Amino acid sequence: MKIYNIKLGTSLNISNINLAIGNFDGIHLGHQKIIKELINNSKKNQLQSAILSFNPHPRQFFSDNYENFNIMSESSKISFLEKLGLDYFFSLTFDHSIASLTPHKFIKDILISQLKIKNLIVGFNFKFGKNRLGDVNLLQDQSGNNFNIKVIHPVKSNTTSEVFSSSLIRKNIQAGNFEKVNNWLGRNWSMGGTVVVGDKRAGKINFPTANLIPSNLIHPKKGVYAVKVKIENNLFNGVANFGNRPTVDGTKLLLEVHLFDFDENIYGKDLTVEFLTFIRDEKKFENFDFLTKQIHKDIQIAKNYHSKK
Repeated sequence: MKIYNIKLGTSLNISNINLAIGNFDGIHLGHQKIIKELINNSKKNQLQSAILSFNPHPRQFFSDNYENFNIMSESSKISFLEKLGLDYFFSLTFDHSIASLTPHKFIKDILISQLKIKNLIVGFNFKFGKNRLGDVNLLQDQSGNNFNIKVIHPVKSNTTSEVFSSSLIRKNIQAGNFEKVNNWLGRNWSMGGTVVVGDKRAGKINFPTANLIPSNLIHPKKGVYAVKVKIENNLFNGVANFGNRPTVDGTKLLLEVHLFDFDENIYGKDLTVEFLTFIRDEKKFENFDFLTKQIHKDIQIAKNYHSKK
């Protein structure tokens, strides 16, 4: 897959592009169906499959309240798309020059002049251009002899008949509802990071943890989870706490992971923590004895969960 980080006016020596536009945040099962259709259609018609995405996400550009917003990192998204077999990934820098483009200018300057697309695939509710005034009706009116357009209708879950939605996935991550999140993603949602040295309090009560500074992805609900942890292509079962550790008057947000049947020095190593199910809310205990008893219970609940999988 060829990756292009582009701005308005970037010269590209490309042709025969079959393009889908969207941020595809999370690449849930609905996204995957659209992307696979894009790739298969491109092969059938001897075109190059491509996605045009925006960086940062337009919502992040227009608001300071979207710092922890994305479901997956840009690098993870690119890696996932490459595995699906996409030919091109265009990451368009979303700045004032893009934000101020009228819908007509977006079509003319980016889709026709810059990307020279042959086919375009968009969702039924796709909005674009300044003040989001452009829609699929305008694209259909403007396509003419320049490109063909296909509008994708809502993709629904086979089990719940709900429309797949990145917004709903974010809400469920924030609610700790990872059964639904992972079902919609078709994989376990994860947060990665490098193991840092902690205060070693957990080790003193015989529950050593790997401590990670949370990434700038959307944050899950504070609390305890059953997790799987990937270390150098090996998977381990465990239990994790995401939060501020109120019992020790913690002020820093931290992801603490306790791995079962594991005794290795992993400081400085990269971990990927897959969230499986929510066990309980984060809580401030009166003392370490109460905390220790609760940790025993959390570990047993997590082990019971893993044993059934």
